[in-house]
Amino acid sequence: MQPVRVLLVCVVALLYPSLALPPAQAQPPAPAEAHTLLLHLDPQLHLNPAAQLAAPATPTTAQLARTVAHLTRHLDQLQAYAAEPILPQIYLIRYRAARTPAHAAHQLQAQAGVRVAEPNYTRIAYRTPNDPALREQWALTNIQAFAAWEITTGSPIPIAVIDTGVDASHPDLEGQIRTGYNVFTGSTDTTDDNGHGTAVAGLIAARTNNGRGIAGMCWDCQIIPIKALNQAGAGTDAGIARSIVWATDAGAQIINLSLGGNSPSVTLHEAVKYATARGVLLIAASGNEQQQGNPTSYPAAYPEVLAVSSTGTTDLITGFANTGDYIDLAAPGVGVWTTLPGNDYGPPNGTSFAAPYVTGTAGLVRTVRPDLPGDAVHCILQASADDQGVPGKDPQYGWGRLNTYRAVQLALEYTTCPLDTPIIQPDTEPSPPFASVPPVANTSDLTYYPETGHTLRGVFKAYWEAHGGLPIFGYPISEEFQEVGDDGQLYTVQYFERHRFEAHPANAPPYHVQLARVGDLRLQQQGRSWWDFARPAPDPVCLFFAETGQHICEPFLSVWRSNGLEFDGVAGKSFAESLALFGQPLSPVQIEEIAPGVSVPVQWFERARFEQHPDTGVLLGLLSGELATQRGWRE
Repeated sequence: MQPVRVLLVCVVALLYPSLALPPAQAQPPAPAEAHTLLLHLDPQLHLNPAAQLAAPATPTTAQLARTVAHLTRHLDQLQAYAAEPILPQIYLIRYRAARTPAHAAHQLQAQAGVRVAEPNYTRIAYRTPNDPALREQWALTNIQAFAAWEITTGSPIPIAVIDTGVDASHPDLEGQIRTGYNVFTGSTDTTDDNGHGTAVAGLIAARTNNGRGIAGMCWDCQIIPIKALNQAGAGTDAGIARSIVWATDAGAQIINLSLGGNSPSVTLHEAVKYATARGVLLIAASGNEQQQGNPTSYPAAYPEVLAVSSTGTTDLITGFANTGDYIDLAAPGVGVWTTLPGNDYGPPNGTSFAAPYVTGTAGLVRTVRPDLPGDAVHCILQASADDQGVPGKDPQYGWGRLNTYRAVQLALEYTTCPLDTPIIQPDTEPSPPFASVPPVANTSDLTYYPETGHTLRGVFKAYWEAHGGLPIFGYPISEEFQEVGDDGQLYTVQYFERHRFEAHPANAPPYHVQLARVGDLRLQQQGRSWWDFARPAPDPVCLFFAETGQHICEPFLSVWRSNGLEFDGVAGKSFAESLALFGQPLSPVQIEEIAPGVSVPVQWFERARFEQHPDTGVLLGLLSGELATQRGWRE
């Protein structure tokens, strides 16, 4: 039986100096500062200090004059009174109107001449542990660990470290180590006589915020030490396979394998499949032999295992890391300070020490989503990575460099693996997401609609139910899939008869789901522009919108006012809640043919088309279905 060579550790120093704490890091968006906005304008538009649009530098065209007039009215409605330049064409706006920054920004964003309108978010210092060697742990900044710790610092997730053993008496590991297994003696003696396993364990779950040493990735995770490698760092396939089975039966949810060899083994692969079939996530280092022919490393190369290569401080792949099509992720693997036997610390190099960062992140993911199986956590770690190198998956980075914060964020909203969903570009051929799917049993998190042959689940289901359901959105007409948005980025979306949902998991509800401007999109698809609609004189009994020059009258006005997204938890719908659902009117009421031989009064809105039917009253047009049909995605 060929021995499996452990990936080598190069310890540069064994002691750490007394270090000051690192500077506080900036946090992701927190609540916005009240009554301020950030406004990015087109190059021909400028604001003076009183938040008034200055005369354009270029000759004024009719289109530009309309843009200036509409934007001026909107700023006046906000009672904007001050504008401070931040960067060219970017201003900090102060206003007095009783509108939240999020609502005001949402309204401004729809205006011509506005590139971006966004709240002026407040940012605070991250949770910063007091471990004195934290300053040397550069990798934590790269992978955004501090931001992730604002969400969770972990829980007692059992993580098996199959390695050379672990020094359980190390002061930064005391209380973090469970009873383990020694495959050589069959005992529970997992003393580390090499140092490699102790270094791996420290990166995963060193005691954190305890005033000494380093910070571990998952503060409260528990290590199950399994000694399968001897003093020289070598072990056999039989021993490692037995270790994987033992760890699985002992309740490990994650297994770290910072070891490998160049020859495949059926026995080792069967052990891997034994663990994954029971929901265990296995994470393995890719090896350090790129300069020695870059051989394929096992168990990392088995498809069930998440394979990790290594990066340096600038996120470039290290020159020693094995690469290949089997790589799933990259993580920091150079000079990563960690625990060493004998109460010591040091900064070793190698993919052996990249894999534990991924393992610790998996512990954080499982903390916020204990319901997820190993393959779902596997997907989350890949899908949340920061893409590096060649766009998409590549042999060096896999899906990208680990991003712990994004992984925890994605876990909170996770329903299905976004890497498994097809990507659709506009104007492409019909795609499987619009084909009906076989009936499935309904659950609390999934509903099957035989009317269209599609399912509704997870975040989209909760949003659909909370903000109007069938009368507002209609039945689903597709499954979830990925589509390129207006900003050129990929989003998980789902089409309904009347709307299109777009997932933005980084946003707070209700902005974690965005509604497409289906009214405007459908008009554009028909070759029509809302600028060209007639603008009747304002009627005092109607609701007038100066931005579009249109008003809403009965019976459409009652429907507009009685529906909307839920913001404030107060019964009834406020103006802002109705506006967020339907948008502003784009046309007057006019007679249009909505189906062959069927003509009714209609009014177009940014996100809807109201139709007045003689027998059924006011209905919302099936705009999203029309969009998909026109694109050839649906019959």
